[in-house]
Amino acid sequence: MDLRIGVDIGGTFTDWVMVDREGNVQVVKTPTTPDGFGGVFNAMGEAAVGGDRFLSFSHGTTLGTNALIQRRLPRVAIVTTKGVTAVLTQAARGSKEDIWDIYHDSPRPSIVKPRDRLEVTERTLSSGEIRTPLDEAEARKAARILAGRGIRTIAVCFLHSYTNGRNERRMKEIILEEYPEALVRTSHETIPRILEYERFTTTILNVALIPVMIDYLEALERGLRDRDYQGDVMIVQSAGGLMGVEATANIPVRTANSGPSAGAIAVREIASLTGFGNVIGLDIGGTSTDVSVTLDGQIRTTGTWQVEWGHPIMFPAVDITTVGAGGGSVAWFDPGGALRSGPHSMGAVPGPACYGKGGDQPTNTDAHVVLGNLRPGAMLGGAMEISAELAEKVIQERIGLRLGSDPVSAAAAVIAVAEANMANAIRLATMRRGLDPRDFAMVAFGGAGPFHGARVAAELRIPTVIVPPSPGLTSALGCLMADIQHDLEATMFYGDAAAADVEEMNVRFDEFDAQVRAALDREGIPAERQFVKRTIDMCYAGQWRVFPIPVTGKMTTKSLAESVDLFKRLYLQRFTFDLGEREVEVHGISVTGTGITDKYQPKPVEAVSDRAPEPDSRPVYWREAGGWADTPVWSRPSLSPGFRTVGPAVVEQMDSTTLVPPGMTMRVDRYLNLILDTTGGGEG
Repeated sequence: MDLRIGVDIGGTFTDWVMVDREGNVQVVKTPTTPDGFGGVFNAMGEAAVGGDRFLSFSHGTTLGTNALIQRRLPRVAIVTTKGVTAVLTQAARGSKEDIWDIYHDSPRPSIVKPRDRLEVTERTLSSGEIRTPLDEAEARKAARILAGRGIRTIAVCFLHSYTNGRNERRMKEIILEEYPEALVRTSHETIPRILEYERFTTTILNVALIPVMIDYLEALERGLRDRDYQGDVMIVQSAGGLMGVEATANIPVRTANSGPSAGAIAVREIASLTGFGNVIGLDIGGTSTDVSVTLDGQIRTTGTWQVEWGHPIMFPAVDITTVGAGGGSVAWFDPGGALRSGPHSMGAVPGPACYGKGGDQPTNTDAHVVLGNLRPGAMLGGAMEISAELAEKVIQERIGLRLGSDPVSAAAAVIAVAEANMANAIRLATMRRGLDPRDFAMVAFGGAGPFHGARVAAELRIPTVIVPPSPGLTSALGCLMADIQHDLEATMFYGDAAAADVEEMNVRFDEFDAQVRAALDREGIPAERQFVKRTIDMCYAGQWRVFPIPVTGKMTTKSLAESVDLFKRLYLQRFTFDLGEREVEVHGISVTGTGITDKYQPKPVEAVSDRAPEPDSRPVYWREAGGWADTPVWSRPSLSPGFRTVGPAVVEQMDSTTLVPPGMTMRVDRYLNLILDTTGGGEG
């Protein structure tokens, strides 16, 4: 056994990376199949390797994300405290994605239909006291109703169960007594945190994903076993670490942002190798643009996030800003006649019109073909046919005629609109959070990232763009750069942080430390490779957006005061205003246990030739130059460390194409990254 496998399944392509013991990398890119895992086995067949050679198999997937967005989920019911079902309809309307949008649509309704929201008499106080025990007669009646309706997927969510889960546990027991076939999850065992709406939605979405994820993982494992792989399958979770199949099947909602998180891990490692501590990850695939931020070498994370607005998931995740702008994004006109791009995508099937598979809508990929950016025959190393005629036809018929322009001008407009959306995603991830993009470098990856990275960076005055050696497979490579991770969290509410009981906090921290270390022991991680991080969730009194504040060692009154000061500094940086002496609350604690794995680490490459390679050339439309220009086209495998050129230039490879606009410089570093200077200040 000598191969480590990393696989990322996107909405359009499945990316497969193999790394041997010497660090040599082999990549395969195949179209994603409707069942998801079919692309994995197609790639495995194309790579011509058997599972008996695999040391490990790490996997990032958009299965959870797609299932939630498309609502391809089983019917779900909730059993909750009497009088509380309105939480699912009223609380969702309490905040808006954009508070200034007067045309704002309310969030889509909960996945739980109103008739499937059942109430029972019980009451737990915020102190943990059981004021009203569960009414077991009502509980059994509710269980029988659910059994009669055939609803197998059930969430039990009671008020304040995070402080005492006794009533929830008893409700679960009764449901299983009356309805043994049911799949039941309680909120206190899923996410024992304050804020009932977030706890309820997280529990509901998690239990809904369990059957979906179990079916997928069983099929994936069965297929790998049939191909002679007998080892563990590890899944990238939203927070960026790896988790095993058993943990994934139990809490699949932790993987709902799996693929983009793997990309963020790779961005951090690439930035470290190239000497950048602050870097923006621009991951553009077939359906979306995902933006991550690494600040001072640390990936920015969030404690609560949303696949779609109004349905929060209260688990740690890499802080990803996503917009519907990718290679397959459709260009269209709104009712006011303005040209738009996305979020609808043509996906892998039928795909852009230029694929010749029946696509009849104009996409960014079609526009790139019309502009000469993408050469027919360049997709997947020539394995995928591209029709320039079909691309020009759909751009002219759907866009050009409406604009009163020729196909080239129409295609340029399509790309300009898409890149404006991409730039706005970066603004959301940086400027809205108190960060200046000019202080960052950019890593442009994903199959479409290098097409757009330089122009988007120039728009935002980001001085440096890094294009990894295999940009279209960087997220898959990130799967091989991740560590094993276990998280535990609990609510510990103190209305005034200064009055918090530090001894009680230390007891809980020590309990969680022991639990995550035991979990890492079971994963086979030796003690010297186990690391534990403690955090306290804080917010200002009267607010609910918490900041996780890292702490070290035993908590003391002094260290708690230092944590409050750090919270205030971070709040000021994020929101650019100071609330002065307003009280700071403690909402909870969490512990993250990390097991350091044998990760893939790129090795430096010596220059293999003193002779500069000879480029091909073709006409390419450059809006910076106002028209067509005969442009050198370099084959990326021919470029060695030290190679330099000045734009305009095009660099082609199997999984992507890099555009270097006029005036920008490009060089190849010793890790075979392309380094673009958007200011034009580098030497050619």
